[in-house]
Amino acid sequence: MPTYRIVTLGCKLNQADSAALEGRLRLMGFKRAVEGGDETTEDAADVVIVNTCTVTANADREARQILRRLRGANPNAVVIATGCYAEREPAGLRAVPGIDHIVSLARQLEEVPALAALAFGFDPAPPANDLGRFGATEGCDPDFGPGDRTRALLKVQDGCDLRCSYCVIPSVRGNSRSEGPEIVLARIGRLVEAGFREIVFTGVNTGDYGRDLDPPLSLSKLLKRAIEIEGLGRLRLNSLEPKTVTAELVELLAGCSGRIAPHLQIPLQSGCDAVLARMRRPYRTADYARVVDTLRRDVPGIALGADVIVGFPGETDDEFEATRRFIESSPLNYLHVFSYSPRPGTSAASFPGHVDATIVKGRSARLRRLGEDLSLRFRHSFVGKVRTALTLRQIRSDGRLRALTDNFIDLGCDLEGRDPTRLMNRLLDVGITDVAGSSTVGTLVGAA
Repeated sequence: MPTYRIVTLGCKLNQADSAALEGRLRLMGFKRAVEGGDETTEDAADVVIVNTCTVTANADREARQILRRLRGANPNAVVIATGCYAEREPAGLRAVPGIDHIVSLARQLEEVPALAALAFGFDPAPPANDLGRFGATEGCDPDFGPGDRTRALLKVQDGCDLRCSYCVIPSVRGNSRSEGPEIVLARIGRLVEAGFREIVFTGVNTGDYGRDLDPPLSLSKLLKRAIEIEGLGRLRLNSLEPKTVTAELVELLAGCSGRIAPHLQIPLQSGCDAVLARMRRPYRTADYARVVDTLRRDVPGIALGADVIVGFPGETDDEFEATRRFIESSPLNYLHVFSYSPRPGTSAASFPGHVDATIVKGRSARLRRLGEDLSLRFRHSFVGKVRTALTLRQIRSDGRLRALTDNFIDLGCDLEGRDPTRLMNRLLDVGITDVAGSSTVGTLVGAA
């Protein structure tokens, strides 16, 4: 059978899109190429697909570099570039030698499988609308290992109605639009039947789910129905904008008995009101603080993360220090730190006050160290306590079974002579015993 390889760059939404592509290729009879250490050590594939990101200039550059490497490592393959970069600037990809096809994001699910089918004389997969607008349901979370059939990504929403001054994504993915609730619930049921124990809701602005439907629906109301699906392990929410963390959602997280993981990534971007105003973010630091303080108070043990942009045009030393102090005094537990990158077509690209790259690098390093401290402090607070964890199909380099707690602590479980295959893909109680640097260790409680 012809083989394929999909390389996914960027966010979990891209990962969900890639999972949909993979599902359709499998329906057609393709199989995944044997995986090695990197692009140059993989077995050569017959079809190579790169699902690109365009959120920063570095993301564009990375996509071009990976496409060149993959063409060299797969000289006889059909090479297809798709995703956000292909949607925003196909000309930038056409300059890369060796790419056979460039497919826009809008046509990805239809054209990529059709091109693969044409190259090898296969019948194309069923039309995309046979599976719903957002494609097939089956796919794993690449952050937790290829073939790790324990966590699935499920795209419930796409696009964004916000118009932040720095962000190119709304112009690439369009306005906010939601998948119908019956389709979402049916897909959850299929994923549960396929053996996935955790399902991660993804979207550009997941918390905006349902506002565009007729009649409108809230994310909380969808979740209330979803957690009643028989056999469901647990749901997890991806990034939610601060304004979409409603009182109804907080109450649901607090009272769902763990069916929805106590973990939210809530983009902050800056802890300085003046910078937030220039970014055209629809909140100020006091609003953000109320949201995370309420979650910390009402949802026991919740993990709270934030995205932060460093070096936005005009960011002064005092504005950066305001951000650092805000984060330091907040209940946040981890950070995703990004250096500002001007994106063509955004209003911020023409703002004055470019911040020197050396300054941006230093500020980013300080925030990343702060994020490490916050994570260490959070994980230390659970030593001697028990959390429910999903055991993954992965043995760490130290010989421990990898697991992920409900509140997003990635840890290794001592096996104590037990057969790891009997313990994989289960929701089990784990006692956290030790934290050192980025490593967390636990023991399985009462598992046979």
